[in-house]
Amino acid sequence: MALIILIAFALLFVITHVGLSSLAVKAALEKRLGVGWVKGLYSIVSILTFGGMIVTYAFFGARGAALWAPLGWDNAFIWVLMILAFLFIAYSMSTPSPVGADMGRPAKPEARGMLRVTSHPQNMGMLCFGLAHVLVTGTVGGLALYGSLVILPLIGSWHETAKTGRSADPAVQAFLKETSPLPFAAILAGRNRLVLGEFALPTLLGAIVAAGVAVGLHFIL
Repeated sequence: MALIILIAFALLFVITHVGLSSLAVKAALEKRLGVGWVKGLYSIVSILTFGGMIVTYAFFGARGAALWAPLGWDNAFIWVLMILAFLFIAYSMSTPSPVGADMGRPAKPEARGMLRVTSHPQNMGMLCFGLAHVLVTGTVGGLALYGSLVILPLIGSWHETAKTGRSADPAVQAFLKETSPLPFAAILAGRNRLVLGEFALPTLLGAIVAAGVAVGLHFIL
């Protein structure tokens, strides 16, 4: 029963995120409720669905059958994914994307720093985190919980890019041509280049500290 509830929460987590952020639904709700109430509703639904997944998984044993032999935390690929996760998320805060979430959007669309690597650093950080945990759990419950953190960033990145692509702002269109949701795709295609000097050192140090704290908590918990 707990596993079914977990899967239901995972589906609701993805569906409500995409649905509430769609232009038609968002416009209708803002017209009826107001912008502030819609943002509040979005936050509440996110907390309830994601929190429901965590509680069901952590406290009610929603694991289910094993689907594959899980990778160990000593696997190099897992560490690469987790390092990328913390770097993407940290730099998404210092260099917010014009095609990302509404929070902290920059005044001028410009592909600098991590935005040269990916137009959705926050989503890609979530994806790397989710994928790493999917690979080290290997159960139905782990796939439902952490898999939602892989599926939602993929759908969300496409969804947000498609919405922003309708903009008539030439600066936004230029930004979309200079970068890509898929990490390093624009750089490999020759549409951009990696400039290490644009990666702020304090942000890098913050990502390292956060990663160290996370590793320490794994040993404690």
